[in-house]
Amino acid sequence: MGDKINILSDEAKALGEKNKEHFDQVAAEVFKHPWIQRLCSQISDELREKIDWIGIPERPEGNKMLDYACGNGVASRALAPYVSTVRGIDISSKMVEQYNMLAELSGFSTDKMRAIHGDLMNPEASPSPELSTPEFNDFDLIVMCMALHHVQDYVAMIQKLSEKLRPGGVLLIIDLVASSESGCPEATMAKELSNHTMSKMGFTEMEVKTAFEKAGLEGWSWRWCSERSQVPEEIGGEQQGFFARGCKSVRGSEIKQV
Repeated sequence: MGDKINILSDEAKALGEKNKEHFDQVAAEVFKHPWIQRLCSQISDELREKIDWIGIPERPEGNKMLDYACGNGVASRALAPYVSTVRGIDISSKMVEQYNMLAELSGFSTDKMRAIHGDLMNPEASPSPELSTPEFNDFDLIVMCMALHHVQDYVAMIQKLSEKLRPGGVLLIIDLVASSESGCPEATMAKELSNHTMSKMGFTEMEVKTAFEKAGLEGWSWRWCSERSQVPEEIGGEQQGFFARGCKSVRGSEIKQV
């Protein structure tokens, strides 16, 4: 299974390149849309309200968080008070610029918060020597916020993220619930309106839970956002978000690293 999950299809590579190109183009403007600003505020509030449920591991030497597919850093800024160090990775170099600019404007030093350009699914497409350094490994918390639906193989993505966790570390995925479970209108135009940068529109609980289990994550927990998110009518009018949480097993961690 390990060999299969590391083979990236041409389709997945193409979607990754399409996302990189798209978000490089829209990075400076996309977060100015009122509905996206409302969504970001909602997610930030939900993160802070769920901080005990998230259960960020505490360590005497400090803990660190990875914001993967970080965008301009919505999750990073919301959770910064609860972690010692925040690092971001994004496939779009322009999004990384936005992230680092907003981190500085928010008063964070680069020691506390910074992002780099990189791609865990296809490292050759966005080479970054830092990805293999201790600074970008062994995280206590990894968050992927509203980005899993942009990945062709979400199961492999969750596996890659789990590999970046230290034993006992927490993976948190935030995305949309599939309309079949949420009862929200099906967003039939979403892929077209997103410039075909999405692989699917929403996830069922079982899809995400199964992916977590395949990645060896334990302590599964799934919660819906307390309120539906209001989005443009052409992509459904409203959608239901979810938070999915799991921990990397402490047992057998030495065996897995061999």
